[in-house]
Amino acid sequence: MRKLTCPVRKVNAQVIGFDLHKRLIVYCLLDRKGRELGTGRFAATAEAVEAFLAEHVGRKRTHFAFEASGCSQWIFDLLSARYPAERIHVGHARRISAIANSRQKTDEHDAFWLAYLTHEGRLPESFIPAGSLRELRIATRRRVDLVRQRTRAVVVLKAEAAQLGYDLRGAGLRSERAQEKAWELARATQGSRGQLLYECLEEIDRLDLAIAAWEQRVAELVAELPAVEQLRRRIPGLGAVLAATVYAESGPIDRFASAKTFAAFTGLAPSCRISAGRAAPSTISREGNPYLRWALTQAVMACTRARHGAARAVGEWVRARERRMGCKGKARCAAARKLAETIWRLFDDPEHFDAARPFGGLRAAA
Repeated sequence: MRKLTCPVRKVNAQVIGFDLHKRLIVYCLLDRKGRELGTGRFAATAEAVEAFLAEHVGRKRTHFAFEASGCSQWIFDLLSARYPAERIHVGHARRISAIANSRQKTDEHDAFWLAYLTHEGRLPESFIPAGSLRELRIATRRRVDLVRQRTRAVVVLKAEAAQLGYDLRGAGLRSERAQEKAWELARATQGSRGQLLYECLEEIDRLDLAIAAWEQRVAELVAELPAVEQLRRRIPGLGAVLAATVYAESGPIDRFASAKTFAAFTGLAPSCRISAGRAAPSTISREGNPYLRWALTQAVMACTRARHGAARAVGEWVRARERRMGCKGKARCAAARKLAETIWRLFDDPEHFDAARPFGGLRAAA
C-alpha cells in the first residue's frame, strides 16, 4: 500500500504565485478560498518586490510560490528575511506537470498554477540550502567542475603523447616523475603539437592551484558542519572532500522519510515501467542530483582499492557483483545506491550503525 510521505493540507491563507524572469516577474494572487484576485507584472528588482509586498501583502498572512531556477535565489533570500520559511514554497520545475505539459504556456498561466498548486498543498517542492550549507555547495561544485576540467586536459595531453609514441603513465599526472616526463616531452616537441602540450601542462598547473584553493575553502566551511565529519569517519570511501560534497548536495539527511527515499533522490534507483503485466527494460532514473551521484560513485571506486575495514567489504561486494553481472558500471551503480541507503541509516540510528552490514559484513571481506 502506497502512502504519502506528507499529508496533503490546503493552505488556508492568501497565496501569491511568481513566474520569475531575469528582468520581469509575473504574479497571480489567490484568496484563501483559491479564487483569483488579480494578476500583473513588475520589474525583477528588489525595490519593485518591496513595493509589491507593501501594496498587496502588508500584514496579511500570505504564502509565496515560485519555481527553482537560475534567477530565483535572490528573491528567496529577500522573502526569507521577511517571512517564516513555511510560507515560502519553491517548486520543482521538472515535477510540475501542470506547467510543463500545458498546451497554453504563458507567464500568467505559470503564475496561476504555482499559486493554485500551493493553495491545494500539492506543489512539488525543492530544497534550497542557506547559510554555510549554501556556501559549501558552491565551493564543492566549483571544485568538481575544476577537477573535470583537469581530467579533460590530462586526457588530451596523454592522447597527444600517444601520437608521438610516448606512454605518460601515472594516474592524472599527479606524481612529480610523471610531470617531469611530460614537460621534457613538451620541450622536445616542435610545431603545433608541442604548443598544445605546453598549453595542456600550463592548464593542469593552473587548475591544480585553483583546486587546492577551493579545497582549503571547503575545509574552512566543514568546521561549521559536524555532520560532514561524521560522514567522513563512518562511511567507507568518503574522504574529507567527498563527504563535504555529499552533505552539501543532500542537505540534512533527516528530511528524507526512508533510506529508499534518499536513494531515489540521488537518481541511482532503477526506473520502473510496467504496463499490462509487461516490464520494459530500464536503467537508473537519473532524476536526482548529478553531483551527488558523482560523489557516491567516486566513493565506491575508492572502496575497490581498499584493503581493510568496511571499505574492503564494499570493494569485495562490487567485485562479486561484477563477476555475476558481467558489467562494472552496473555493479558500481548498485553499490553507490546501497551506499546512499547506508548514509541515511547512519543518521537514523547512529548507535547501531554498521557500514559493512549491507555489503555482507566484515567477515565477507576477510
